[in-house]
Amino acid sequence: MKKATSFLTFLGLVVAAGIVWITYPTVLESELKTFRALSPEDFKVIRASAITFAQENAAKGIVINPGHELSQVFELRCKSVPLMLVENGYDLLTLHVFGHADQRAPGIAHLESQMVTTFVPEGKPAKFGRVHVDPSGLEAFVMKHRDGIDVAQQCR
Repeated sequence: MKKATSFLTFLGLVVAAGIVWITYPTVLESELKTFRALSPEDFKVIRASAITFAQENAAKGIVINPGHELSQVFELRCKSVPLMLVENGYDLLTLHVFGHADQRAPGIAHLESQMVTTFVPEGKPAKFGRVHVDPSGLEAFVMKHRDGIDVAQQCR
């Protein structure tokens, strides 16, 4: 009887740990900027400059998910860590610059400033200002091993 109780306790702990592992909340904060939506042709130009940036910095670990040719979304990453997400919607173009992107990949700030100079501000984002805190401790561990995002990655 004592073995059965011990086994059930152990099994309960394993199940509880599994539930925590699956449901533990993680977040990689971003600075959100909103702009007037671009025409598909203008967005192609912006997307092409991001593709060129990624190709020029591929040796440093910068990669791009450009979507298909007509896509209105692209994402730049430093290895596994998101740096920038640009989405050209019907009403707004949104630009998410993820936490510490400029430190993780210094050239990303220059690309961002080039893009922003051609955009027309529109709307009001929900959050203002740069993100100051990178995930650490348990959250960073879970992001790395469960979500595949290693916030310690650098692309210099």
